[in-house]
Amino acid sequence: MLWPKVVCFALLGLVFGQLHQAVSTQTVSECPTNFSRVADKCLLADKSWKNWYESDRHCRSLNAELLSIKNQTELKAIQEWLPVAEPYQLEFWTAGNKLGEVKTLIDYYWQSTGEQALYLPWNQDQPIPSSGDCLTLFANYSMETGEFVMDVHRLTVKNCTQWAPHICQTPLQHFTTQLCLNPSAVYEAKVPV
Repeated sequence: MLWPKVVCFALLGLVFGQLHQAVSTQTVSECPTNFSRVADKCLLADKSWKNWYESDRHCRSLNAELLSIKNQTELKAIQEWLPVAEPYQLEFWTAGNKLGEVKTLIDYYWQSTGEQALYLPWNQDQPIPSSGDCLTLFANYSMETGEFVMDVHRLTVKNCTQWAPHICQTPLQHFTTQLCLNPSAVYEAKVPV
């Protein structure tokens, strides 16, 4: 007669144990270490001067890619972030280039996505295709007031072998976190989605 009671008690213990294991579940989006969340991606401004090819390799070594710009909203977020991240840096390599087979002199592609760059917010008097095959975000500046005043960063054509700092991008990492209770401890687990 004791056997059915033990089985019943064990089953109830399992049911209640399962109910108390995952007390809280939450989905979070984070950037990797040293990257900042800007719009819907993670960015890292690297101020070491490299040519476009070295910059591309550096970003790939971080499991990232050079910056690509999808639209005006994303550019605006980048332009708000840059003066905070790198307040006096005028130029950064992007993923934009025309290194592959192009139909016209002004066809550029994002190395990071392989797609044709359809949104190209050019700097004044750009593009100048004879200047090179790669794109930087470049900001003009003035000292007319006696202070350093920098314009917003816009795309400029540059020779890929010249040096400039660069911006790496990576997508947000999505995790489901669960707060798990055990009779002897509390655990938090992060599970990639």
